[in-house]
Amino acid sequence: IDCQIRPTWDRVQIGRVTHEAVAAWVVELNKSELSARSVHKAHRVLSIVLDLAVRDRRIPFNPASGVPLPRPGRTAKRYLSARQVHELAEAAGRDKVIDYVLAYVGLRFGELAALRVGDLDMDRRRLRIERSVTDVNGKLVEGSPKTHRHREVVLPAFVAALVADHAANKLPGDLLFPSHAGTILRANNFRRHSFDRAARTVGIPGLTPHELRHTAASLAVSAGANVKAVQHMLGHASAAMTLDVYAGLFGDDLDALAERLDRLAAGLDADQMRTTSRTDSTSRESH
Repeated sequence: IDCQIRPTWDRVQIGRVTHEAVAAWVVELNKSELSARSVHKAHRVLSIVLDLAVRDRRIPFNPASGVPLPRPGRTAKRYLSARQVHELAEAAGRDKVIDYVLAYVGLRFGELAALRVGDLDMDRRRLRIERSVTDVNGKLVEGSPKTHRHREVVLPAFVAALVADHAANKLPGDLLFPSHAGTILRANNFRRHSFDRAARTVGIPGLTPHELRHTAASLAVSAGANVKAVQHMLGHASAAMTLDVYAGLFGDDLDALAERLDRLAAGLDADQMRTTSRTDSTSRESH
């Protein structure tokens, strides 16, 4: 609002906002150093404001509707192998449990930072994701997860053991993964204190914690998870969103599916051959 919307629209009467003017504004944003996704976000925020004006009967229609937007480019995602995750985590020292949770459970960093010990159910190896923290102008604000959907995620047994050791002697209301100072963990501090150093040590400079979320999706698909399971694990609003973000992973999965179908058909052919052989043998004996 402050950087992209107010400079152009702050002194324009809402009834004088036209479709043509919004389209010209989008073109100017696109010419700036903003990414296509940032242009989309700025347009969406303006459109939300105008939608509210329509509902309040201040304007008859939303002039931002139908404005051509730049096509976001798809950036190649980086997925770590299980071995790379192990090397990264072990190089992180005392923070290795965080790397393992991010890479095998796929939490958003804000969801991980907001976890309390009481969210851990060791009997069922589950984590309840009910809140998230977001950095707003330097202040951490706690709210619901990104899609406003509470969920439970399953911990692999070896990750659950690490988390259980990490949570030992803590109270249910304590932060599960606090900072070294005992406060809510910030992504920038986590990177500065251990993550970036560990990534450089194992030869993956520039790696981000969010790429471990991508890695979790990749490892889950490699292990045979279907799109609905990955959607639930990541907390996406729909399976369509999961497919949109990770279509390439499931493309590989389709290749594996085709191979399994070939084996199934080959097995069926073998069964038919055995059945035919038995039938021919019985026919000869009867004669």
